[in-house]
Amino acid sequence: MSQKLIDNKVQGVLERISNVRLYVIISSRLCRKPVLETLSDIVSGGADVVQLREKDMSDKEVFSLAMEFRKITARANILFIVNDRAGIARDVDADGVHVGQSDMTVSAARNVIGFNKIVGISTHNIKQAQAAQREGADYIGVGPLFPTATKDYEPPVGLTYLKQVHRAIAIPFVAVGGITLENLDEALAAGGRRIAICSAIISSGNVMQTTQAFRARLDALLPI
Repeated sequence: MSQKLIDNKVQGVLERISNVRLYVIISSRLCRKPVLETLSDIVSGGADVVQLREKDMSDKEVFSLAMEFRKITARANILFIVNDRAGIARDVDADGVHVGQSDMTVSAARNVIGFNKIVGISTHNIKQAQAAQREGADYIGVGPLFPTATKDYEPPVGLTYLKQVHRAIAIPFVAVGGITLENLDEALAAGGRRIAICSAIISSGNVMQTTQAFRARLDALLPI
């Protein structure tokens, strides 16, 4: 593949993550109905990207589920990110991988998944955000903003950190952690432009309707 073609593919990937508004994280243990039904409702509800986050499954189980996710998201033309397992992300041709601070480094993930894919990393303070930017992350997660059962081992960082990132970081960033329809406006007012939701959508009584509600609020409040 020529360098020009590689550069064009990389640019296309960066444009897609830059244009994200609604990023939904899916963990089967938090879904109220079968995970693939949940995914289909989220896709129909208007998500721009979904992340498969399965900390307790074996690689074999995650690979099998990721293959199904890839089929559904490819048909819908939305981004598909795999949490942590870069090799699986590569093998199912996901759009990218998301790692945590205690997982592999950005450069290690890049070496596995390639330069034409997305690498995102969770950050909890401005030093981590700056380091991620220097290391070549395509986007960072900023949070958890509010208390969340999804990451109960990580204390919420609050909105001050999100404001710091909004002022100081050039790469795309995704606000995450305990965001609900009730506190969404606070996250947006603090500089959030890409919002990641987990429990508030996948544990809701009507996944499609809740996804649509987040989508409508984001589209109404964020500039085009």
